[in-house]
Order: sequence, then structure tokens, then C-alpha cells
Amino acid sequence: MSLAQKIVITIIVVLLVVTLGGMILGKIGVGSLPTNGSRLGTTPQIGVTTPSTGKEVTNEVPATGTTETAGTKETATTRLVIKTGELNIVVKNVVESAKKIIQYAQKRGGWVVQSNIQEIEELPIATVVVRVPIEDFDEAITYIRGLATKVNYEKSEGQDVTEEYVDLESRLRNLEATEKQFLEIMKKAKTIEEILRVQGEISKIRGEIEQAKGRMLFLERSAKMATITVNLALSEELLPIPPAERWRPSYVAKRAWKSVVTFWKNVSYVAVTFFVYAVIWLPIVVIAYLIIWRIRKPKKEKK
Repeated sequence: MSLAQKIVITIIVVLLVVTLGGMILGKIGVGSLPTNGSRLGTTPQIGVTTPSTGKEVTNEVPATGTTETAGTKETATTRLVIKTGELNIVVKNVVESAKKIIQYAQKRGGWVVQSNIQEIEELPIATVVVRVPIEDFDEAITYIRGLATKVNYEKSEGQDVTEEYVDLESRLRNLEATEKQFLEIMKKAKTIEEILRVQGEISKIRGEIEQAKGRMLFLERSAKMATITVNLALSEELLPIPPAERWRPSYVAKRAWKSVVTFWKNVSYVAVTFFVYAVIWLPIVVIAYLIIWRIRKPKKEKK
């Protein structure tokens, strides 16, 4: 094979590799699934989140009081409970159902914490997080169930944070008592160094008092609201896998079959794109073949 033939063949191979690589990369870019950041519609979080637990607090019926020794009186403690709900539902219209859930929460005096609508394989899915008054919690769960053609997963739970609130009360009392002691010491201080030292301690204690009061106020205000998280999709294969069903063969088989169908769909897209691009690479191949044929023909005639 002559040098000219080698050059022509090399050019053809490079052009084919570049064309195929561009088509495949382009297909991957188009067919990639959106991440959590790629949202079609979002509603910013306007609720308040608990700093330490990230959950909300609700109010329950007061429990019986605790009896102290030596003739002390019984004290009744109001229970503070973090109440949350989560549902994965299949609906006929994802966007409309998400809007209805938001409107329901707002009509009941609640608000939207998060609203996220995105697409997977050109099918919409949504996650909506709302807060509703605790007295409307059960009714809200029932309403959301009514929007579904199938409830894939449902969970409700409550976390008692009464102990945390009681600890904050005790800590606040101790801090306030310590503050009074330092104020008395301040009155007796004689030198500037003593005054500055006591003022530093008082400032530190007052900062801790404000933190305790802020946390207690947050728990008190949040006690009237509950949080509900809803995942919506057109089919159960697009919903998060429920914890109890992660090892159920039929459910896993459905998701596996969905992945196989998606794979072959992407392969077909690449094949169609390859043949469409034939208008670019086919003439190049034909021209290259003709050049090689013309170069080799004189040699054959000489022989």
C-alpha cells in the first residue's frame, strides 16, 4: 500500500471516529436525567426549620403530672411532639395534584416549605413539602390519599421533644440566677479590671440566655404545625423505593425492566442519529474510496 493510500485511509478513519463520537456524546447529553438542581418549578422554603433536629414540633394532650416528694404539688407538663408524615403516591396529573396539595395547605393556614417538579425520561415527578396546623394533619393526609390512584408508601410519626424543652427551662433558670449573682458582684467591684472581667462574664451568660429563650420560643410556636412530605409520579416505578419493598422481587423486577427498556430506547436513538448523519459521512467514504481506486488503478494497468 502506497503512502497516499495510507494517508487517505487514515483521514477516513479519523473523520468516522469524530462523527460517531460527536453523535454518541450528543445523545448522552440529551438523554441524561436531570439532577435535583435542575428543576422546572421551585418554591423557595419559607418555613422555619429546627436548628438541631430539622423537624417541626406539634402539641398533644397534656400528660399526667409528676408527683414530687415531701408534700410538693403535682405539675402537669404539656407534651411537645414533632409530628411528620410522608406519602409516595401515583397520580394522573403530577403538576395539577402538586398544585392542589399546596392550595389545600394554604387554605388551612399552612404554607409551602418546598416544591420541586422535574422530569425523568420525559415524565414529570414532583416532591412537595407543606406545613399544616396539627388539628388538620389527619384530614390533610386523607385529602392527599384522595388525589392518588395508588398510595405506594405512607408513614406518620411523632417525636417527643418535651425533655428538651424541660431541660431548656432548667438551664434558663440557672443562667438567670447566675446573671443575678454577677450583677451583685458588679456592684461590689472596685477596680476597672474587676468591672471589665465581670462584664465579660455577664455578656457571655446573657448570650446563652438569649439562645435558650429563642429555642424555647421556636418549640412553642412550632408546636401548632405538622410537616407533610409528598412524592408524586405517574407510575410507581418513578417513585422512591419504599424501605419495606426494597427486597420485594416483583417491585425490583419492574424497575429493572424499566431500565432495560430505557437502555434499548437510547440505543435506538443513537442508531437513528447515526443514519441521519450519513449525509455527512457517507459522501466522505465514497470520495475516499474513489481516490483509493484511482490510485490503485494505474498500478494494475501497468501489471
